[in-house]
Amino acid sequence: MKKSFRDINPALQFISNAQEVQEVHDTQEVQEVQRTQGKKGQKLPRINMAFQTVNLEYLQLISRIEGKSITEYVNNLVEQDRQKNAARMEEARNILKG
Repeated sequence: MKKSFRDINPALQFISNAQEVQEVHDTQEVQEVQRTQGKKGQKLPRINMAFQTVNLEYLQLISRIEGKSITEYVNNLVEQDRQKNAARMEEARNILKG
């Protein structure tokens, strides 16, 4: 009898999803500790962003001055802002929980 891959087994689907979530979490930890951006098998979630010309020129120049990639520079800016707004974020999470 030929195998059918059309049947969706909920148990296997759950296990696969749990493994994927754990892999993303593990990858993020590895990248934060070992700075593995761009290495095979170590991928982070991505977004596509559009910048005004003046802001793009600024990012290109300031990232070179600081010896970082634009991605690294922007991630640092977001990290600083996230720490500054930690209390607000926690409050928002609590409101959304209900």
